[in-house]
This record gives sequence, C-alpha cells and structure tokens, in this order.
Amino acid sequence: MKRSLVFVVALLTRALFAAEDDHTGFRVIQERSEDGVTLIMKSNYCVEYTVTLEATLKNMTSSRPLPFTVDAAGRSSFVLARFKKTDKSQPWTYNYYYHWEYGGRRDSTSNDADYAMPFGPGRYVVMQGPRGSYSHFKGSGSENAVDWDVPEGTIIRAAREGRVVGVRDDSTFSGTDPKFKPLGNYVIIKHADGTFADYHHLKTDGARVHIGDEVKVGQPIGLSGQTGFTSRPHLHFMVFQAIDGKKVLSLPFRLKTDHGVFTEFIRGQSY
Repeated sequence: MKRSLVFVVALLTRALFAAEDDHTGFRVIQERSEDGVTLIMKSNYCVEYTVTLEATLKNMTSSRPLPFTVDAAGRSSFVLARFKKTDKSQPWTYNYYYHWEYGGRRDSTSNDADYAMPFGPGRYVVMQGPRGSYSHFKGSGSENAVDWDVPEGTIIRAAREGRVVGVRDDSTFSGTDPKFKPLGNYVIIKHADGTFADYHHLKTDGARVHIGDEVKVGQPIGLSGQTGFTSRPHLHFMVFQAIDGKKVLSLPFRLKTDHGVFTEFIRGQSY
C-alpha cells in the first residue's frame, strides 16, 4: 500500500502549483512567499491518513525537524511544513519526498472486536485469504486481508459500526498491473478503538455513504465492483492501522456469522 512522491525544486518562479500522486486524490500544494515556501497537504477522498515527509534543504530551515510523520486526524487539508530561507542573498534549493497511507496511528496493535460478514445473509467464498501469494504476501500491507468472491453490484454492508472517513467511487480504472493499486474505489470506516476497515474495489458510482456518516453493523455502504488492482470483481476487506506514511499494519480479525465464529479464512472455502 506504499504511496510516495518526490520533488526537486530550485529557485521557484511560480507562486503556486500542485503535485498530485498519480490521480489518487492526494497531493501537495506549494505556496511560495518572499522568504520561502509552504507545503500544504490535501486529499479529495479521505480525512484519516498518515504522511511522512523527508527533505533536503540548502540555505533553508524547516518549521519541523525532518523527517517527520503526521496524521491528518480528520482533516482533508493542512499545512505539512514551512521551509524558510536562511540567507536571502544566497541561492536556496530544496527537494522533498512525501509518502502517504490510508488510516491513522494508534498505540495498541490489538483487535478484539467481532466483525459481521460484510454482506447480507448467506455464505460467501474466499477468493484470496490472508498471506495469499497474489497480493496478500508478507510486506504487501495486506497480509491479513480477505478477498471475497462476489459479483459486481453486490451490496456491501458495514462489518462493524464506526464513522466513515474515506470514500472514493469515481475511478473507472482496473487491471492486473500493480500500478492500478491506488486507483480502486473504496469506503474506509474508523472504529471506536482507532482501527480502520477498508472495503475496496467498489463499483464506479457505487458508494452509498459519505465522509462523516456514522454507520451501524449491517448498514449498506456500497456496491462491489472491479476497480484498482484486480483481475475480477470481488470485495477486498481489511482491518488495519497506519504505522507511518510508508506502511500499514494489517490486523487479524474475528468474523461472527450465523454459521459460526471464524478467525482463519481459506481460499475456496465458504463462510
């Protein structure tokens, strides 16, 4: 799930421009002033995400010690850093690298809550389970995710109550190249304990909730689809938290259904 971008700037002549991360909706706006530049982080689709900023400065100082990591904490836009010229009579340059991940950080790594099946009543087949070789392998950031094999347009329901902090449903892109990873549609829900649930690969125009909505277990939140890094329609469901702007921690979860309580999910089996 790693997202990153690098920019090198020397003696800027434009007062304002934006750097967008591959049409993901996350970008940095650079505002120049007489004594330096201000970096403003913006997001179109999510208000809970984590950013790590690295930079190399020449004849400039940063408003915050570098590198650093910061949580959006409910904000779609905020000042990331200010780089101020040290000696105005001398040349100044800077280059910076920013990395972002969905979700926020927390002190604990536990996940003791019960989760409902993210669909209506019935049995559903696992297309890829935890640590699957296709995209849930070690280091992927999706080690404990489950891909559910459901046709496009299946109603997706909240597996746990919480607040909607991320919604995207305008992407029409999909494919089997990892370059499509940031282009999936999704709903992200934050739970009371600070964990997050990612409902991914939703149908274009398939979201049924908005950022800020409080949702209950079983409430419809979207329609399954085939957007982003995928070869066929399915729902990618994951419980996670951010570590920093470069990586997330995918958490095991306990699924409680009418057919039993499950903590292991095996490809090809129904639950």
